[in-house]
Parts: sequence; structure tokens; C-alpha cells
Amino acid sequence: MSDSKHGSKNDLNESNMPLLEDEQKTDPEKEQIELTEKDDSNEKEKDKKKAKKEKKEKVPKEKKPKGPSCIDTMTAGLSLTDRDDKAINVEIDLGFDDVLAEPRTAQGFDGIWKLSFIIFTQTKLWLYRLFAALIAIPASIFWGFVFAFITVFYVWIVSPTIRLFEFGFYIFRRVWSGFIRCTLEPVCAALGAVFSNVNVAQKRHIVQEA
Repeated sequence: MSDSKHGSKNDLNESNMPLLEDEQKTDPEKEQIELTEKDDSNEKEKDKKKAKKEKKEKVPKEKKPKGPSCIDTMTAGLSLTDRDDKAINVEIDLGFDDVLAEPRTAQGFDGIWKLSFIIFTQTKLWLYRLFAALIAIPASIFWGFVFAFITVFYVWIVSPTIRLFEFGFYIFRRVWSGFIRCTLEPVCAALGAVFSNVNVAQKRHIVQEA
């Protein structure tokens, strides 16, 4: 009996051995599959990280050259050198030579004359610039308002009134000229024809001086 038991146990062990070998054979394949899956997942994670880094690291855009500002475009035809091209303020266009002058018989030192020229011109220039900087913008607003009102008043009230007045006189002139042609012109023409044949004797008196 004991031999039969040992035999059966050995048979069982032998029968189980190939199964273990099969399992050992199949395990490396599973491991390879798992490794490939892990590699794929790692690669995907790396790709995601790279994409995030690329999003974070923005490529600096090339700066386009700035175009002209609105002030430059609105003052394109404005001359900065000749600011009185229509000669509006010629009367006050006075320089050093127009205000101060030394005759030939009374002349001071040359250095004092040069220094006075510099002081006069620079004082006049910079004080004008300071006062103009304070007054120019409010004065521009005021005179712009005044001339805008005058323009609106002339365009919408004065000009249509004058046009209506001229139109009324044009009608009156046509009516009056037609009336004259129909009434007085034939009478005057007939009287002219009658009196054109009459000879008028002109008596001339010679007055002798004593």
C-alpha cells in the first residue's frame, strides 16, 4: 500500500511539473507585455509633459514696427517751420533789429551788443513759449467753439436767408422787367419815333465881355 501511495504522489508531482514549466514559460511574455505597456504609458506621460512645457514656454513674437500716431496722421500737412504762411500776423513779426538799434555815432561795446541780442531773443522766445503753453490750449478750445458756432450760424441760418432774399429779388426783377417791356417800352418807342423827326432850332447867344 505504501508503494502505491508513494507512486501516486510521484505521479502527481510529475504531472504537475509541466504545468509549472508552462507557467514559467508564459510569465516572461506577460512581463514583456506589461513592460511595453509601461513604456507606452511613460512615453505618453513624457509627451504630455513636453506639450505642457511647450505651452508654458511661449515663443516670443516678433515686434512689428509701430505705425504713425494719431497726432502725426492728423497733423500730416502742418508746416512746423512756416507757421504764418498766409501772413496774418506780419505786423508783430518783430525781431531784435526791428526794436533796438544803435546809430553810427553812438555805439556801445561789441560784447554788450551781442549779449543784449542773445538776452532779448532768448527771453522773448522762452517767455512766449511758456505763456503759449499756458494759454494756447484754452484759447484753442474757446476760438474753436466760437468759429464752430459762427460756421453753424452762417451755414444753417445766414446763407439760406441770403439765398431766399436773392431768389425773391430775382423773381421780382423778372416780373418788373416783363411789366416794363409790356407797358412802358412800346410807349417810349412810339414817342421816340414821333419826336425823332422834329428839328429843334438851337439859339446861341454870344455874350461879349465888357
